[in-house]
Amino acid sequence: MTSESTWDESIVLDVAHLDGYTGGDTELAREVLKIFIDNAPSYLADLGDADCQSWRSSAHKLKGAARGIGAWRLARAAERAEFLGEPAANDDRRVAILKEMSARLEQLKERIQSF
Repeated sequence: MTSESTWDESIVLDVAHLDGYTGGDTELAREVLKIFIDNAPSYLADLGDADCQSWRSSAHKLKGAARGIGAWRLARAAERAEFLGEPAANDDRRVAILKEMSARLEQLKERIQSF
């Protein structure tokens, strides 16, 4: 397993990163954010429904999507979920991290609405 990232977890949405990703095109950035917000709930649902073998890949998918747009706060939580490996369905850590990611996704949605 790789080491932890150095993403600044205090940053809900890194607009400078997003600008770099979209070439400074504000309309494209808005479309990318809309696609993310439309898909993010299914990423969390997939993670919540994941068996122990698919937990890591589901967490990795959410981490990658969040990282792509510069949602460091959510990406770090997804990274921690990925580092859990293959936790059993009754592992209390799953519930805690899903709750944390859900709250962070709501923060991100609020931040995106002000974009």
